[in-house]
Amino acid sequence: MRRHVAERRIFETRPRRVARGALAAASVVCLLALSARPAAAQAPRDFLARLAAEPYAPVVKVVDTESSLGPLATTIQTVTLADLTRFHGHPCDGLVAASAAIAYGLHALFPDGVVDRTDVIAAVKPSPCFSDAAAYLTGARTQFGTLALDPALGDTWILHRRSTGRTVAVSLRDGIKPRELPDLEARLRSEDCDRALMARVRQVQDGYATAVIARPPAQIFAIEDLPSFPYKDGGIRPDATKAACKAGAPAVSR
Repeated sequence: MRRHVAERRIFETRPRRVARGALAAASVVCLLALSARPAAAQAPRDFLARLAAEPYAPVVKVVDTESSLGPLATTIQTVTLADLTRFHGHPCDGLVAASAAIAYGLHALFPDGVVDRTDVIAAVKPSPCFSDAAAYLTGARTQFGTLALDPALGDTWILHRRSTGRTVAVSLRDGIKPRELPDLEARLRSEDCDRALMARVRQVQDGYATAVIARPPAQIFAIEDLPSFPYKDGGIRPDATKAACKAGAPAVSR
């Protein structure tokens, strides 16, 4: 309980000496105030739990290098929607759609089920949701020229595996995204704090996010092979230059 209170405490200046009874009373008030928060404040966490329970919520197994100048690790890590949400900040339709699409494309590029995040480059539209999902799941980065951003891509995600030369484009099928959503979002961006409109946009977004992972990916996305990656490849990331070295090599004396 003390740790829970400490994490959520609102700091304020208090006298150095406080009566034990007064301190206890203040703690009770603080706990009551925390438990009385509006239900809306808990909505993102509850919504994430519902999304994670959907049958096709994205789960991606990945490997990376052991260190910034180390070989490819032998330990497999599992990335879930909860991990992506912690990185992005909130569970939203853009993050869910992008992660589901990218996971679908990665499955095609890595049929054995484990994604080498040193071996992938990607291209998405310049959306915070799309680029965060792409960077986290693929290891591609804009600063190294391995994650291209192109507004023309819209709801299409392009992935390329260097070692095989294969490139796939994953696109959202027509009729999946609610037709009213783009207009609603545009209206809200031009308004101030219109609570009713905010609630309506959130309702449509959440419904869309849930629908994307409620059915098999093939029913939500179309996937096609491309002859090549249509953007410039910035080369191997600096922290992946030793990925090809054998893991667990004997130590070399200096």
